[in-house]
Amino acid sequence: MITRVDTYQAQLINRFRRGSMLVAGETMLVLECAPAAYINIACNEAEKTANIKLVHVSSVGRFGRMWLAGSEAEILTAKNAAVQALENITGKAGA
Repeated sequence: MITRVDTYQAQLINRFRRGSMLVAGETMLVLECAPAAYINIACNEAEKTANIKLVHVSSVGRFGRMWLAGSEAEILTAKNAAVQALENITGKAGA
């Protein structure tokens, strides 16, 4: 979790964005999981639970990654919901 993103950091992150953008001063969350497809479940729960922006999601390859942006309180709420959703997945090896 990165709080109070600087203007120049936001500019670098937004360089190739075509949708939701990270605004300077917001908080950004980067969450990864394996296998990659599970990140879609985490994104869904985060968006349902909190008023956040989905800046980037990658669900291809070995690891899935999502970048969320919003206020610090909303990002904490989204993070907790996403992590809980991932922990509640049944049927995976080792669970």
